[in-house]
Amino acid sequence: MTNASAMYIIKIRQIYPELSGKFKIIADYILNNPEKVVRNKVKDVSGNCECDDAMIIRFCQKIGYKGFSDLKATIASEFMPVTISENRSDDPFERVKNEFLSNNNKTLHDTVSIMDEKTIATAVEVLKDAGRIFITGAGVSGIVAQDLHMKLMRLGYNTVHHADLSFTRMLMGLMDKNDAVIAISFSGETKATVETAILAKKRGASIIALTNFPASSLADNSDVVLLTASDEKLFRLGAMTSRLAQCLVLDFLVIQLAMNDLDSSNENVLRTQMMIED
Repeated sequence: MTNASAMYIIKIRQIYPELSGKFKIIADYILNNPEKVVRNKVKDVSGNCECDDAMIIRFCQKIGYKGFSDLKATIASEFMPVTISENRSDDPFERVKNEFLSNNNKTLHDTVSIMDEKTIATAVEVLKDAGRIFITGAGVSGIVAQDLHMKLMRLGYNTVHHADLSFTRMLMGLMDKNDAVIAISFSGETKATVETAILAKKRGASIIALTNFPASSLADNSDVVLLTASDEKLFRLGAMTSRLAQCLVLDFLVIQLAMNDLDSSNENVLRTQMMIED
């Protein structure tokens, strides 16, 4: 059985970069002391965090709960001690393998758990009605963007993607209200990606963001926000789990688009496959 993060942990992680002051102290306390939160009253938690009860309640509402009692009930039902690996070993190579598998499985489970049917359906509607689909991302997100570009192109969609971000900005001048943009950024703060979304929005295009943080600049400037749930730190070696989470969400979106017109999708994929084989 793989370890998946409880939903309250995912919600706190997603807004954590935006927190400061007492809110950050409250977040740390809840993340580090879930058993105490379940057993204690709001005044106990506020005392430990050196703030008033109202601030605890506001924090609970900030992450999507009605109040402290609602958060407590959620933690009680979801809480499970999380271990890095279920299969510990004295062999360093085996231990790294187990931790690698555990971390990636957790990322997949957490990302699937926050997928929202209505949001995915809205993204599908935007894309299937778009004249052109511009796909953008920088760094590792650019590799994910290139992969999506190929998959949508094989389904028959009119997609536009270029690795050169300056060239991408130039393409924004050709965009109109019938087009759509898929902008990919783990942090949601990548300057070039956010600027592309803002420029496209001024041109009247629909913006679909893929980010790990719903309160990010990219999310704020988008019409549809698709979320990942990767607990990856800012210093990332090749953006491992975040890239996995991004591919998962976008592959799911591609499947939904293909199912929207299965006959046409199958025909287009077969035609492109024939060209490769020839």
